Amino acid sequence: MQSILSISCSREVSCSNSMTKATKKARFGGPFSLDLHMTTTWKITPDWQGQTVAVLASGPNMSQEVADALREHRRIVVNFTHRLAPDADMLVAMDGNWPQELRDFAGLRVTGVLDDDLDALYIGPRWERVQMAPGHEIEVHNSGLTAIRIAAQMGAAKIILAGFDLGTPGHWYDDVQEEYIGVAQGIAALEAELTARGVIVERFVMGDGTGEALPELPTS
Repeated sequence: MQSILSISCSREVSCSNSMTKATKKARFGGPFSLDLHMTTTWKITPDWQGQTVAVLASGPNMSQEVADALREHRRIVVNFTHRLAPDADMLVAMDGNWPQELRDFAGLRVTGVLDDDLDALYIGPRWERVQMAPGHEIEVHNSGLTAIRIAAQMGAAKIILAGFDLGTPGHWYDDVQEEYIGVAQGIAALEAELTARGVIVERFVMGDGTGEALPELPTS
């Protein structure tokens, strides 16, 4: 069985889009509860309007210390990073073949795969159009990028990125050294777009908790 958790792909890279299984329980500011064992189409609404949302990705620089330092904020965990923040508000895993530990996550679960036996919120497959070089664009499918989009759509005034280690391929939870094509450029494009809309986007730095500049957009 192929794991969902090491998959990030572009239109120029093959990837799997298999089914997932989960159980959902919303943890917004207001009441929300679904007890269905199937995917339910979800229209994202600004339930976190004006709040700070931390997105915890799975890069090598993610750690328990980082996850705990961001506990005061809304937290979205990406894939296996739920292990470091089991009390996070949301889990985003856009691909299929969820293991049992993801299905047991207590917060809101979001997927990009339809499945009659999947208890999660379905937002459809998501692709980010990314400029790799002048005249060269690809579309990137990545749960971390989608999690940033969700935070913005839910009304976040500030989005803190943690575990997006763009200079080092791989995950904090295994030894797989996998390069995610276009993700660095996708984050840069998202930062520019969201900043223009008045959303603060920072990368978390352990210690003083200040933001770190994100990669610049490709230049022509």
